[in-house]
Amino acid sequence: MTPSKHDVLLAISLLEKNITGPEASDAAKTVVVYAQESEDVMVDIGPDQLPWVAEKWGLDRTREQANQSLLVAAFVAGNIKSQIKNDKAEDDTYSGWIFTIDAYKRLRAKSAFRSPSIESLQQMQDEGTLLQHARDVQFKDEESEEPRPPLA
Repeated sequence: MTPSKHDVLLAISLLEKNITGPEASDAAKTVVVYAQESEDVMVDIGPDQLPWVAEKWGLDRTREQANQSLLVAAFVAGNIKSQIKNDKAEDDTYSGWIFTIDAYKRLRAKSAFRSPSIESLQQMQDEGTLLQHARDVQFKDEESEEPRPPLA
């Protein structure tokens, strides 16, 4: 069953408050299922949007997968929160990355690992070039109308 808009907004706010908390993984599932099944939002997912999923961080497999999954959920949460707020089903890679960078900082406080690709996104944010990079990625995706693999 597709979560309601209310359910997904609650899940997003839970991730914003405590992405390392015990309810984070259920909230992450709600967000990802909503993004996959709802007609109200559209999220482009691929290696350009989620470069960290191919990285190896030197954690044990379970923790590495858990952190990567939470960061994917953070990307999706930021992306769809902006769409719901603006009442526009249009991919928002930039907002997804902003949420991911914040989630990354909070996850690293609990677990020692580094993601070169997220740190690169953070550097672009610090330099004021992240929004343009997001636009470039979105434009490139629109150019190559390749079918996207499903989120999970």
